[in-house]
Parts: sequence; C-alpha cells; structure tokens
Amino acid sequence: MYLRRWLVSVLFVLAASFNVSAKIYTTPILADANELLQTSPDKTVEITASYLEQRRMSNPTELSRVHVNDEADHTIRTPLNTINALQLQARAYSLLNQPEEALQAVKLAEQLAIENTLSFTLLESRLIHAHIYWENLKNSSIALSMLDQVDQEIDQSETLQLTKQIKVLEYQSLMQRAVIESELNNENKAEKLFTRAKRFLVKLDDNNELINYQLTVGHHYLLHRHFDLALDRLLSGYWLAVEQDNNALIAMANYELASLFEQRKVFDKALEHATQAGEFFEHFNRTMPLAKTLALIASIYEQQGRYNLALVHYFNALDQETQLKHEIRSARLRLSIARVYLQLYNYPKTEQYLQHTRQLAKQSGNESIQAEAQILQGKLELAEGHIDKAVSNLQSGLIAASRLGDLDLQLMGESVLSTAFEQQNDYYNALLSQRRYEQLFSSKQEDQVKSNVEVFKQQQRMLERSLQLEEMERQQFESEKALYTQQKITVFLLSVILVMLIVLWRRHRVAKQLQGRLLRLRTEFYTHPRSGLRNLRMLNARLPNSLQQSSANFEQWHLGEIINEPLSDRLRFALFEVPFLKHIYLKHGYQHGLELERQFGDYLQEQVCEPARLYHFSDNMFLYIEPNSRLDTDPNQMANSVQQLVDNFFGQRNLDNRVRIGLAEYPFLPRAYTAINDHELLDILLMAANAARQISKKESGSQWVHLSAIDAAPAASFASDNIRKACQQGIDNGLVKVQSSSSVNIVWNSDHESDKKLS
Repeated sequence: MYLRRWLVSVLFVLAASFNVSAKIYTTPILADANELLQTSPDKTVEITASYLEQRRMSNPTELSRVHVNDEADHTIRTPLNTINALQLQARAYSLLNQPEEALQAVKLAEQLAIENTLSFTLLESRLIHAHIYWENLKNSSIALSMLDQVDQEIDQSETLQLTKQIKVLEYQSLMQRAVIESELNNENKAEKLFTRAKRFLVKLDDNNELINYQLTVGHHYLLHRHFDLALDRLLSGYWLAVEQDNNALIAMANYELASLFEQRKVFDKALEHATQAGEFFEHFNRTMPLAKTLALIASIYEQQGRYNLALVHYFNALDQETQLKHEIRSARLRLSIARVYLQLYNYPKTEQYLQHTRQLAKQSGNESIQAEAQILQGKLELAEGHIDKAVSNLQSGLIAASRLGDLDLQLMGESVLSTAFEQQNDYYNALLSQRRYEQLFSSKQEDQVKSNVEVFKQQQRMLERSLQLEEMERQQFESEKALYTQQKITVFLLSVILVMLIVLWRRHRVAKQLQGRLLRLRTEFYTHPRSGLRNLRMLNARLPNSLQQSSANFEQWHLGEIINEPLSDRLRFALFEVPFLKHIYLKHGYQHGLELERQFGDYLQEQVCEPARLYHFSDNMFLYIEPNSRLDTDPNQMANSVQQLVDNFFGQRNLDNRVRIGLAEYPFLPRAYTAINDHELLDILLMAANAARQISKKESGSQWVHLSAIDAAPAASFASDNIRKACQQGIDNGLVKVQSSSSVNIVWNSDHESDKKLS
C-alpha cells in the first residue's frame, strides 16, 4: 500500500527518458553527456557546466563560419548547442533531485530559444519544464497547464506542422500527460492517452522508445493493480532492454518487476529482480532510485517475517532519503520502521519512530501518512493494553482513510478496531467493524473482478496473435526445410572438428598425466624413503656440478678474469652421525622408529633454509652444506650449530642427542682448487667423522673433528688414488691441520681397523 506511492515517481522518470536516444547531438561533448545522463547524471552536470564555461556564445556576425547546428571552432558554442547543454543540465539536476537548479537551467534554455527564434527547441524546453514541476515538485496543475500550452502552440504553428520532428513533441506531451493522469487516479483517461501515444510510437521507429513505452504502461497497470497486464508489459520491456543491452532500462525493468512480484507475494523473484536493480543504482551512485529499491527490498523482507534484514534495509534507505531531503519519503520510511519494531515487540522504538513520522507528515501536510500513523498508533496502544486510546486513534485514522479513499488502509483499520472492541467486551461495535471490513473486502473483490475482465480481453487478443503466429510458423517450417541440407553439412563438419578436439584433448591429458607421474617418480628417486630428505642419489647428481662451478669461478679469479674473490663459492661441509638412529628400530620398534625418523627428517627440512643444503647420506649420517663467505670461520661454531639443531629435536623427546661431526671446507687446498673432487672430499669428511667416532669411544658426549689443508700445502702431496692415505701422510707431514673438540690423540693409521671394532 505505502509502496505504491513510492513507485509513482518512477513512472514519470520512464516517460521522461524516452527522448534519450531519439535526439541527435552534433557536438561530441554533448553526445557523451547525454550517454551518461541515465547512469551518472552528476557527470552530465560537470560536462555541460564545463562546456558552457569554456566556450563563449557565437555572435550573429560569426554565423558565416559557424553553422547554426555545428561548431567548426572549438572556442565558441552556437545557440542551439547552448540550449541543448542547458536542457541536459536541467534533466540531470532533475534526476539528482535538485529542482531549483533544474528550473534555473531550463528557464535559461527557454529564454535563449525565444531570443534566437528556435520554436522546436523552445517546446522541448517547456516539456522538460513541465517534467520538473511534476516529477520533482509534484505540482500537477502547473505541469498540466504547461502541457496544454505546448499542445496549443503545436496546433497554432503551421511551420512546425510541416516537420516530422513534431511527432516527437506530440508523443512526449501525450506520455507526460498520461503519467500525470495515471497518478491522479484517472485510469481510463490515462489509458486513452497511452493508446494515442502508441500511434506516434509506431512512426518513431525507435527501440529504446518502445522499451520505455512498455515499462511506463506496465507501471501504469501495476499502479492500478492490473497485475497480469502489468506482467505482460514489463516482461516485454525487460527482454527488449536485454536485447538492446541497455543497462539503465534493464535496471528500471528489474525494479518494476520486483514491485510487481512483491505485490503478488512472489518474494523470491521479487528479491532477485530488486537485487539486480539495486546493484546497478549503487554502482552508478543513483541515490533516488537506490533509496526506493532498498525500501522495496526491506518491504519484501518484512512480509517474509525477516524483520532484522528489513530494518537494515529500511535504515539504509532512510540514510539515502535523508541526503535527498525528502520529508514525505523519510516519513514513510520511519512509519515502516515503526511497524517492524511493533512486530518485534519493541514498543519504545515504535513510539519513537511514530512520533518522528507524525512530525514530518504534519510538516509536509501528507494526510495519508498521518492516517496510517494513527492506525499504527492504535495497534501499538492495543498491544500495550491501552484499549480506550487505541479505539480513539483507530477511529480517527479510519475517518481520515475514508476521506482519502484508501481502501487498504481502511481494511487494516477496521480489522484492528474490531479486535479492540472485542477486548473491551463491546461485541456490538466489534460486529459492526467486522461487517464494515467485509463490505470493504467485497468492494475490493469487485474491483478485482473488473480487472479480471480486462485480463480476459487481453487473453483474447493474445489468442488472436497466437493464430497469426501459427501461420508464421508454417512459413518458417518451409524455410527450415530449405536449410536442412546446409545444416547436415555443418553438423558433419562440426562433428569432425569435435572428434579432432577430443583426440587433442585426450593426448594433452595423457601427456599431462605422464608428466605428473614422471615428476612423482623423480621426487621419490631423489628422496630418502624414511626421513623424506634428499638422498645420496641427489648428492651424487648435484655435488659434482656444484663443485665444478665453484672451481671454475675460483680459476677465473686466480687468472684475473674476476676482480673480487668469489667468496660465495666457498662451502663448508659437516658430515654428522646421529648414533641414536642406528638402534632406533631395535629399541622402539618399526612403527615408532619410522615415525620418529620421519619427524626428524621433517624437522631438519624445516630448519635448514636456502642456500644451505642437507642430505641423508646413510642410515644415521647426514651431510650439511652451507656457503662460507668468511675465511677465518671457527669450526666450533658450525659444530655447535649442528649440535643445537639436533638438541632442539631430541631434547624435547628425552632421547640420546649425541652427534659425531666431521668438518671440512671447499676448496680444500687453497692453492689448487680443482685438485680435490667430490668423491675425495667425501672421503675426507668420512675420515673426520670416523675420527670423531674414535674420540666418542674415549670421551662421552658429542665430538667433532675438523680437517683443513694449510695455505702452503702443495697439490702434488694429494695427487694419489687413495685420498685417505694422502691425508694421513699430510697430517703426519704437517700439511693438514686437525682441530677437534677433544685433546685425545687420534690414531690415523689404524683408521680401518677401528671401523671394524666399533659396534
């Protein structure tokens, strides 16, 4: 009921937007402003204001070089284009609900048209003037008076009667007049005007005009509750707008369809269309239609009993209307909020918003809102137990609703009043109220029957149209037979292409699967099966290349090809043994041992970050490699780092955290970078680790041994097939320096024998 009044203004917007695509602008700037009018009216105002400010009006003496309807000089503007800019500006201000600015712009356009004797443009401006008086100021008398003046001037002007464009003006005048009459509840008169306007529409041959006509007439039917007729018009307009890809008209059609489905209680479809319309209005910052759409969504949620969502949308709509300074719409929204709070049994809030509603309605002089507020006040007092006050307010509200002829409001009031009398034990008056309710309901049903008669006539016309469509379908069938052969060829070619695409897709999929399988196999091949770390295969694959690249860099530096010494290519190696892993399966069992070793591997993989690397060398031995940019690094520091790494894992689990570490650097020989290869370096690390193992047999705790060649060590001393023996000789000759965590003497000659004795 209250929503109906909010929908009325949309009707005139639809009718007023019909000349958007019909008019052609010769200046590109104004054409762009016209394109943005329905989506971004604020930008239209900016463009037209800039156009009027940056260009000066052409003088009569300049018309020889500037055509009246064209502008060769971009520093001036012709009178016609000036009027066009002012018209666009006035329409944009009207959409932004700024009537004073809109009237100022359109009056200036009328004055220029009179000064330059542009009759057609003058009538265009007066039609816009009438639109502003109705749409923004709701002054039907002035609007109709101006339309009468326009019609009179058209009839009296023989010059205009000879032009084809006069049909456009006549169509605009009829549509505006029909919209006003529809709002004034002159339904029959409005329909006759719409019918007359349709005759001009056929001659205009404009798709956008047709869409606007369908939506406007559809809204007229919706306003007067002819739902089936409204659905036919609105759906036709919606699909035409979709075909034309006109987003502004699609949004308006969505809004109208949402209103229709809301009144028909098809709430899922109503929400779908209202949400689509709201997204468009919000995207383009169209405050006025966005507020109406939010109010519509809130009404849908309210009727669904989803009161919290309804309140959220009512408040959002109220914020928008407050910005627009619409007192009547703000009052209507506050009344709706009060009604929702009453449903939520929040009586203080209901009273608060009802008081605000009455104040705004009194200021604006809107009797309809005052009547509904009184009836709602009666419902509130009835709920609070103040029955006498409730009866008084309900009777006052019903008198006002009867005077206004608002049938829905009377039905609601009589129903509540009957309940109030019944609670007073005044069954006689309760019965009278119930009878009045039934009479009003019967009257409403009669109106519905009349509407059904119109629907029947419409269905008859649709049946006649369907018979014509059958004949057209027969002709279409004959045409389809002629195309049958061509379709067969097309289907065959498409089948061949489809088969080729399937084959290519299949091959691509198989190749992708094989590639993924190869990647998994490669990962498993280079990963230790228990710890998940990189294994010895990965070490053998990468270490030679890494050392070869480092050696090449050192050779270039030594030969002078590189200025600075490549410190980043120096590497530190730590081969450490974790004795606990050797007996983990014997002590803890296979399942627990496997779990511990996997956890240890995951832990090491998490702690060791690039550029450092870690490899699972053997069952209980790991090789740690990291860059060594400093030449004087203490080996004890790296040993402590490895020990700390192990302690952090085994210490929390109360396990044996001893380690035996063999340390060395690459290049091993400072003066011969390529003398020691990867296998020989690993042998040196194994010697150091074995020495650490010997020390651990004599002393408890973790032990480490570090081997490094002295700076003057000659490469010839290590040119042997047995690097271990060469290192032992180097140690004996003082060419290899030994550092360890203990002062225990290491017996290097019995290296292999000690291996056999160790358990």
